[in-house]
Amino acid sequence: MKEKVSEIMTANPITGTVPSPLNQIVKILIKNNLTGLPVKDVRNHYAGIISRRDIFANPVETQAALVMRNARTVREDDSIKSAAIEMLNQHRRHLTVVNENNEITGILTPQNFLQVVREKYGNIKVKELLKTITIPVWGKTPLSMLPTLMRLSGVYTYPVVNANGEFIGLVTDRDLFDKIDLKSTTVLSEAGLGEDEDPWSWSGIRNVITYVIEKSNIHLPDIPVEKIMVKNPVVVSSSDRLETAVKSMSTGNYNQLPVLEADNILAGMLYDIEIMRVFL
Repeated sequence: MKEKVSEIMTANPITGTVPSPLNQIVKILIKNNLTGLPVKDVRNHYAGIISRRDIFANPVETQAALVMRNARTVREDDSIKSAAIEMLNQHRRHLTVVNENNEITGILTPQNFLQVVREKYGNIKVKELLKTITIPVWGKTPLSMLPTLMRLSGVYTYPVVNANGEFIGLVTDRDLFDKIDLKSTTVLSEAGLGEDEDPWSWSGIRNVITYVIEKSNIHLPDIPVEKIMVKNPVVVSSSDRLETAVKSMSTGNYNQLPVLEADNILAGMLYDIEIMRVFL
């Protein structure tokens, strides 16, 4: 059984540097399909961490140092349990691993913990972990409302329900890109892409929807959310064991799963970071 951070971390992660302009960090995130990365200073020492959530919260900033968080780190020899608890304490999905010289050696996200969770805590019922408030949207909600909802709530994934409260689909920030003409926005220059490059070939571009909207003053059409939602997403039952949910998350690299009760009634959303509470 794995016990130490070094056994589950992603070693030698992609990093950013300070000082640097924020659009350089955005470019790295897009090119590598990342949602966050550690940042080092000119001496190659850990300086902080930047996630897409931090960028979304500060769309008008131009320097990475103004967005970067100097979050607590963990060491390779630390226990997996203590690292999971630290992630819970920060309530952030990215945790940097450093050595005794404060140099970055790895990174942890909830995905790194899932195999251990499956092996040690797989018999726990999904319903025991549903603590986070879930924000559903009605299928007839205008699409143009979602960026405001995302900005105010800090949530970027929404289960969609019909007038009877039945689950009918899922919509995320990525789905909004179907309705945006990237060539007409400033995202290409902000991300360091050339006019002749195809942004759709960079899957990571889908991770910066709110950033694009804020920077480009985009107005989405007033079509209903149900027109673009994912109609048959992977789901899990509230009565399922955690082993089943973790397997689906690992296989599909999902950060969350809709949780249903009988008759397609929404019970909540299971987020990978909330799964870390099993270590408590």
